[in-house]
Amino acid sequence: MRLILIPAVVVSLLPLAACVDPADRADVVQSPLVTPPMMNMRPATYECDDSGRVVVRPLGEDGKTVVLAFQNREVQLKTVASDQGQKYSDGQTVFWTNGPTATLLVAGQEEPESCEK
Repeated sequence: MRLILIPAVVVSLLPLAACVDPADRADVVQSPLVTPPMMNMRPATYECDDSGRVVVRPLGEDGKTVVLAFQNREVQLKTVASDQGQKYSDGQTVFWTNGPTATLLVAGQEEPESCEK
């Protein structure tokens, strides 16, 4: 009985030896229609004129809130209407991205500053 069982186990494990990373297989690519919103935005680092390095990261699973991490503090912003790109605000601070560039208006500043990824 053992002589039959061992080859059966080996034969059943052979397909596992040919495993391929799903990212390398075209037949298992996920449709963008079922991608959760937060998957479209990953943490990103911007270099801004006055504020220096600013890290933007999604908060929650709906993709409607981000956290701006400055050198010494963090600000939580919510999505607001925008004609182009993605715009976030808390009523005082505004962060507006469009491609690899962004505009940042920090609470208390009169002029916005430019940022680049």
